[in-house]
Amino acid sequence: MKIDLHCHSTASDGSLSPNQLIDLAVKHEVTHLAITDHDTTAGYMQALDYAKNNQVELISGVEASCDWQGHTIHIVGLDFDVTNSALQQGLQHIRNLRLERAALICERLQNKARVNIDNLEEKLNDKVGEGVVGRNHIAQILVEHDLVKNTQQAFDRYLKKGRPGYVAASWPSLQQIVEWIVQAGGIAVIAHPGIYKFTSSKLNRMITDFKAAGGQAIEVVNQPRHSAEINGMADRAKRFELWASVGSDFHRPEHTWRGLGWLAPLPQTVTPVWAHFKQSA
Repeated sequence: MKIDLHCHSTASDGSLSPNQLIDLAVKHEVTHLAITDHDTTAGYMQALDYAKNNQVELISGVEASCDWQGHTIHIVGLDFDVTNSALQQGLQHIRNLRLERAALICERLQNKARVNIDNLEEKLNDKVGEGVVGRNHIAQILVEHDLVKNTQQAFDRYLKKGRPGYVAASWPSLQQIVEWIVQAGGIAVIAHPGIYKFTSSKLNRMITDFKAAGGQAIEVVNQPRHSAEINGMADRAKRFELWASVGSDFHRPEHTWRGLGWLAPLPQTVTPVWAHFKQSA
């Protein structure tokens, strides 16, 4: 059994279609997969039949954006009822917030940053297609128009806090996101906890609030080689009595440091989140 419970398709900001993700899962011998697109379950729904036909166990998934004390936190939802109306209405609300934010970013880039790209918002809509808009899509357009060398430079020069194209997000609270996932019968997971660059005590405070809201799990493994960070997250999973998840956060093949299913083993000291799935894993 090979498991990856965090990846993205063209339904949000990944470069592979949901079916192409299934093909890649088969190639890399991933047997259990969760497509966790940003604020949408469309990728999961599109791939469901194709995954079944290719003997890949597809777990319902989503990665939802939320606010905790002024910080954007990502919560992965797993093994929930995708037809739950409260969850789907909540995700639609977040997608609407994303559209409003993207329009403001485009306006600031053109007026404040003097970015000279004709029909920027129209180009953004074309790039996003039926997916969920994110700042990464805007960064890609800046790269394509030779205004920056890569997407990281786009964020550093234009899109991150303090830069001319930055627009603060207005996500739902951490408590609200966890509530939507749990009442849909799912498991709420703190995604890539090391990426927030919190001090140890601040991370512990966030985990405490997450657990108090009803959160059940934390991503312990999201890298291919064992590390001190994995040990630290495994220790937190035990201390806070959380289940442990694994996920590559795969977005695109050109990110050669992050392959689908390319994950270090889960420490044996923790309880795997998949042991609590309603469907087999």
